[in-house]
Amino acid sequence: MTAPYPVQYRRGVLLPELGLWLDPRVRRELGVVSHAHGDHIARHGTVVCTEPTYRILAHRTRRGQLSANRSTATKPSKSRATAVIPRLLAYGEELAHRDATLSLHSAGHVLGSAQVLVRHRDVRVLYSGDIKLRAGRTVAALEHVEADVLIVESTFGRPHYRFPPVDSVLESICDFCQDSVRNDRTPVLFGYSLGKGQELLACLADAGLPLHLHPALYAITELYRELGVDLPAAARYDGHVPAGSVLIWPPHLRDVPALGRLHNPRTAYISGWAVDRDSVLHSGCDVAFALSDHCDFDDLCTYVERSGASQVYTLFGFAEDFAHQLRRRGLDAHALTTEQQLTLALA
Repeated sequence: MTAPYPVQYRRGVLLPELGLWLDPRVRRELGVVSHAHGDHIARHGTVVCTEPTYRILAHRTRRGQLSANRSTATKPSKSRATAVIPRLLAYGEELAHRDATLSLHSAGHVLGSAQVLVRHRDVRVLYSGDIKLRAGRTVAALEHVEADVLIVESTFGRPHYRFPPVDSVLESICDFCQDSVRNDRTPVLFGYSLGKGQELLACLADAGLPLHLHPALYAITELYRELGVDLPAAARYDGHVPAGSVLIWPPHLRDVPALGRLHNPRTAYISGWAVDRDSVLHSGCDVAFALSDHCDFDDLCTYVERSGASQVYTLFGFAEDFAHQLRRRGLDAHALTTEQQLTLALA
């Protein structure tokens, strides 16, 4: 590859030579969706994604389940007004697009999450989406994919963000819950409705405590079960949490009045941002545990190295910082920003 492969970012990654949008934030006629977190989805005309991603996306956007190009798709909705055309791909399955092919590969982030590999003009372009190298209990492990051009998320792209071993964090979370119950406290774990909440639920399977979930988290958890993920029993929060129970709750709703009515609550912030010294103060919680569904800095560096890419673009989070760190390691790396897209297109 003698010149940089053209890549742009305009509220979504665009490969302009193919007119192909990856995780666009606004509606496009066709969008490849890496996973169903809210900052990666929009109401596109056609979506390319895995079946779990589409099932969760359809639930979250309330669009109904429509026919797809795989036998595993759900039955078509009778509503035409909100029709969407899903193109569901299994991991490793290829789809032709103009004079290129694209395929999805497990990303280890949340259920159904995928890296996107595009082969075009003998160039392999890999878009990471959100990724995690460390093994999870509710998601397929990340597949390392080789590429020439890599577009990598850099949420925790500073050396400061190094996470402790997962098993020790999960053990500490279980101890927190059991200790709270022994002291007549109600443990409240703040974890995202998609991904983090299900990982917390899985890790509490052997804690021997009744589990209650916020309704939004409960609904996603039921989709996980339908898609074959084995999870312990949990009740849907109905305004009351019995003594001795654990409540898992979305972090953006930690200030709602309902939590103030709990019996003697004790709260825990569960996030990679817990590495920051002031995370407890900023979260308003009693404790914080550094458990993330993203890569930390070292894992991001490992991911880039294993890709073998000669051209790296960093995106989101600490994109500039991470690109700088990669250049110090001898890589051709640049932050992919709106200001840079003209340079990339003309290169």
